[in-house]
Amino acid sequence: MTADESHRSDPHAAVANLPLPPADMVARLRDDDFRIDTVHEAGGGVMGAKRLSLTFRADGLRVEAKWKAAPVGGDGWNNSPRRELAAYAAQALFLDPDDYPVPPIAARAIGFDDYRLLDVQPEPTLDGTRGVFGALAAWLENVFPPERAFDRQRFARDPAYAFHFANLNLLAYLIAHRDARSNNFLMSRDPANPRVFSIDNGIAFGGVLYNFFTWHFDEIRTAGLPRRSVERLRRVSRPQLDGLGILGQWQADADGVLRTVTPDGNWDAQIGNRVDTGRLQLGLTTAEIDAMADRLQTLLARIDAGELAQF
Repeated sequence: MTADESHRSDPHAAVANLPLPPADMVARLRDDDFRIDTVHEAGGGVMGAKRLSLTFRADGLRVEAKWKAAPVGGDGWNNSPRRELAAYAAQALFLDPDDYPVPPIAARAIGFDDYRLLDVQPEPTLDGTRGVFGALAAWLENVFPPERAFDRQRFARDPAYAFHFANLNLLAYLIAHRDARSNNFLMSRDPANPRVFSIDNGIAFGGVLYNFFTWHFDEIRTAGLPRRSVERLRRVSRPQLDGLGILGQWQADADGVLRTVTPDGNWDAQIGNRVDTGRLQLGLTTAEIDAMADRLQTLLARIDAGELAQF
């Protein structure tokens, strides 16, 4: 039995780490009106992430979420909503939602009236708006921080763990993830479905600043890769990759708060954080997409040459 088959046949594989399916969670975090009930430090990291308890006003659903306010202007070297969104979108190229290593995440603005629970004197992320823009991610349930990000011994003996970690390594390789500190990863407590999650993906897609003194998962570190994931990657087309050029668009409403709108074409494919008066568009640049396409072709060539095993 392959690791993929072992994972799929396990009756406990559906144990949830989220309050809602990923697509529903993203939609709620991105678009729905909510009340902030409590604010706590998220723990770990260096960019001031907060843990928020939210109540959605339409139906009273309560969830926990991680909030990271974007830097002024919308993008930074280690605080980049567009890179976080791109990491979430990239995994859909070869994985099913139940196997995503990146938790649901959305970018949105929170108006000043609601934001004062976090900051009594909030400043706008973009000139001419009245809100704080940032990334809002689902807070994972039933997880723990592993002692080390990659357990080679467990990989060798546990097919389910091998399946999940190899997929995480595949994604990290494709997006050039260069922040492999152990506190950037979480693992499900369910031993029958040991999912591994990457919860901080802001240093990816070719950022020039990262920790040069440790190894990261932008290289294939596992002893093999899931055959099913590789076959799906073989079918990825250039138009699919080009779709990452637009990850979202926002426009200030009557109150000056940025709200999600339908994109009206790529404003500038050479830059990723595209700012206009009262408007914002995020996406990968052409250079970043080209680099991802090159990494994918190199990976497949190495597999075909027998350099990388499959299971």
